[in-house]
Amino acid sequence: LFVCLFVYQILAQLWPYVGKYVEDILRNSVEPVVKDSHEMLKSFQFSTIMLGDMPPRVGGIQVYTEHVHRNEIILDMEIMYAGDCDIQIRMKRFLAGIQDLQIHGTLRVVMKPLVKFSPLIGGITVFFLNRPEIDFNLTNLADVFDFPGLSSLLKGIVADQVANFMVLPNRYPMPLIPDLEVTKLKYPMPVGVLRIHLKEAKELMRADMGFMKKGKSDPYCTLQVGAQSFKSKTIENTLEPRWNEYYEAVVDQFEGQTMQVNMFDEDPGSKDDPLGNAAVSISEVVKMGFSDVWLPLEDATTGQVHLRMSWLSLSSQMEALEKMEKVKRIADADALSSALLVVRVDSAKNLPTVKKSGSDPNPYVELSVAQKHEKTKPQYNTYEPVWEEAFNFLIQNPLHQELLAEVKDEKTKKTLGKKVISVKSLLTLDKMSTKRPFRLDGTSAELHMELILRILSSEAEESDDLDEIEPVSPTTPAAPSNPAAPTETAAQPSPASSAEDRQANNSNGSVVRRRHIANATPTATPTRPKSEPAADGPNPYACQIQLSLHHSADTDKLLVTVHKATNLMPVANQKMCDPYVRIYLQPDKNRSGRKKTSVVKDNVNPAWDETLEFPVTLAEAKQRSLDVVIKNKRSLFETIRGNSGSVLGRVEVDLSKVDNLASQNNPVWFELKQDMGSLSRSSSVSSYRSEL
Repeated sequence: LFVCLFVYQILAQLWPYVGKYVEDILRNSVEPVVKDSHEMLKSFQFSTIMLGDMPPRVGGIQVYTEHVHRNEIILDMEIMYAGDCDIQIRMKRFLAGIQDLQIHGTLRVVMKPLVKFSPLIGGITVFFLNRPEIDFNLTNLADVFDFPGLSSLLKGIVADQVANFMVLPNRYPMPLIPDLEVTKLKYPMPVGVLRIHLKEAKELMRADMGFMKKGKSDPYCTLQVGAQSFKSKTIENTLEPRWNEYYEAVVDQFEGQTMQVNMFDEDPGSKDDPLGNAAVSISEVVKMGFSDVWLPLEDATTGQVHLRMSWLSLSSQMEALEKMEKVKRIADADALSSALLVVRVDSAKNLPTVKKSGSDPNPYVELSVAQKHEKTKPQYNTYEPVWEEAFNFLIQNPLHQELLAEVKDEKTKKTLGKKVISVKSLLTLDKMSTKRPFRLDGTSAELHMELILRILSSEAEESDDLDEIEPVSPTTPAAPSNPAAPTETAAQPSPASSAEDRQANNSNGSVVRRRHIANATPTATPTRPKSEPAADGPNPYACQIQLSLHHSADTDKLLVTVHKATNLMPVANQKMCDPYVRIYLQPDKNRSGRKKTSVVKDNVNPAWDETLEFPVTLAEAKQRSLDVVIKNKRSLFETIRGNSGSVLGRVEVDLSKVDNLASQNNPVWFELKQDMGSLSRSSSVSSYRSEL
């Protein structure tokens, strides 16, 4: 309480100066955007801006002791403002006012670096972890102009502009000692990337009521990570939409930051109806590395959304690129990113003279990688501008993509110089980074930049024992794990190991993780009639496959996770194979009972880590068996010739002998058998005739 009171007194002393800063934001940033948003708002302007005498209240303060370096202090403050501000708006000859302005959010204060001389703190950086809640009432103007939605439009614009200044990754730095690099204070290196797979939703509310009250919705989903926003496509006329879309958000601070999920019903010509919302703690995803979860929607009578999230840390090792490319090939997701490029634009010197211009240029830098474009703020009337800005670019293919940097004049729109830089050139540099002047093509001008390349790395996706996440609905308690089963030792969190495998505390039921340990000895081992599972991990000499079996009560489906196989024997006259797994739920061999994985190219020890789903009740599953076959993908030429040497191994799993099928079993190794009756005399490999 004393600390909160102390901070409140500091804010009260600073409040008159904060008012000037807020006035600059409203006049120079919010006002131009409002004018450009609609033809009827061309005359919009703030006539009076006064924040009043009541500063924000501090609801609580949290000081961090974990994930903190020795040379910094990090604290969060809950800020609540409901003051006596006086803000007047003018449109043509009409006046209106903003009343009951309320702001609520968590403000982070970072004191860094700590120094050994006065004032002991080198600089202070403040920012909002997530978008603050901003609300107000607009009087008179909406009634006079009959402009529906003006209040919502203003709230959205104000929120966006606040995000552009004060919501991560944007910061407000205050250096306290000389010679402190403000760029690194304002633009520190990101800590990682959050990869989001928006899969589907179910049981959404009916927003568009139809005949006999059997209406549906046209749902879409928005995701917000700090100031970054993503929007899905709209799926029309359904309460069970399936998007299957990927998004990637650069994360600067994961402790305390959340991802906001909002569901809407699209209504062209009117305001979209909210269908609910949810929040995901990014720090929990970081601790687990990978999560697969059904989130119940709040502020809604019904509805859930299915998300899969991966935490990708940043690496400067070339080996990480090879692993990430392998993950993308297995997932057949070439559009996903493999690396992050951080571009810090410092300054330019000796810019060429602008012809037919009576004054000095207003130069700015435009950066482009593929379809993403970023630009600095213009510097006015100078040939030696200083920008000190930084930008992040997600790179899909570091071996082929390029960075285009162009210096342009805001007055004439002409290009003063440009430089094309291959991202591949950074891979061979020390720490994959460089800080130097770049000579602009055809000129003597130099553009000073720092380029830092980091490879996206996920232990959950890279390791040989891939973490498999079982999607669990929070509305239904998860089945308790076997207390005698092997567990993973929880690691102590530290700033240097944020992406390490750590067991999460699932007290709120929001995310569930199950660690698969290949060499662990399960206490309850599934039994099968043809081949006994390995009790002590994979046999280094046997041809084996690793599976996990589980029946989900939430979806009423049998989930078979195909992890990997070892020691596969290639077909005749080949050194490698292109294996995939085909599974029949016997005796049913129709399409619903037949599933297969993707193909892994050129590998005799393939890893799939894919979950195949079979729609069957638990009672029915216990009366069935699985016919599991690893097959070699044949080329079109081999198929035309009728080559049958495509089966690399087979095992039959009797589900009636699998213990605790309703619980989440550990992965188990099964030895693969080969049909000696169809053995090819020209090969040491036994094979079955292809059934697919």
